[in-house]
Amino acid sequence: MKKLTIPTAILLAALAATACSDSADTGGAQSEPNMDQAPTELDGGGTDAPGEAQVDTAEQRDLIYTAELETSDPDPVGIAEQVWDTADSYGGFVTADQRQDRGDQSWAELTVRIPSEHFGEAMDELSGLAESETDRAISTEDVTGQAVDIEDRISTKSASLERVRELLDEADSVAAILDLEAELADREAELATLESQLADLEERIAYSTIVYTVTAPDAAPSEDPGYTGPENFVEGLGAGWSGAVGVLLAISVGLGLLLPFVPLLALALAAVFGPIWYVRRRRGAAARQGS
Repeated sequence: MKKLTIPTAILLAALAATACSDSADTGGAQSEPNMDQAPTELDGGGTDAPGEAQVDTAEQRDLIYTAELETSDPDPVGIAEQVWDTADSYGGFVTADQRQDRGDQSWAELTVRIPSEHFGEAMDELSGLAESETDRAISTEDVTGQAVDIEDRISTKSASLERVRELLDEADSVAAILDLEAELADREAELATLESQLADLEERIAYSTIVYTVTAPDAAPSEDPGYTGPENFVEGLGAGWSGAVGVLLAISVGLGLLLPFVPLLALALAAVFGPIWYVRRRRGAAARQGS
């Protein structure tokens, strides 16, 4: 095959970089093939556009299930242990486990991952572990289109990487090699990101997420029949003595409260009645002298 000249290799790298930038701006799968048309034409070979295979989504949908299940049981910690066993029995696992064991304030919250094909039956079994179910919420997300889009973009990126590698093998100058190696590194990073996104999406599709909460029921208030009075002489004597002590205690408290005010009250009375007493005494003395 005829080797590329330096201007041609540099032009190819520039076109490839420009195409990658355009694809990142649009963020859609449709712009991806345009990114690699320039290398295809320069190669002189024609390839089928990647991503042409269509998934029959009418038969199989990619769904992500998430749920919140709230229950009540006198022994939340014991129920939490059973949740671990239930998850294991379905081939699932627990990713988070928080507990508090304080009598009637006990609770436990676990995040459980269950294979999606067992989601419904696992929900029913987890609910049956506790004494009662108090709340249930389920959400479903259809990511079929998202999964197909990422797969198409991965296919396109993989094909473009192969074309850049071929051009790198044919490069005949240091400048061209450096440009193509930089372009190759960028596309490899983009491909790794897409593969990571697809792996995460496939894991969420394969394993449903259930947040399971179990709390101890509120303690029932004790019934107080109330005081019905003494039933015999001893109880009556005790009740009377308690009453007398209570009265004396109340009087002593009252006296204790009033005692600090006695001197002030005496001064007030002296100020009011002292002059009156003095005037009456002088009048009496004057009357006795006149007679």
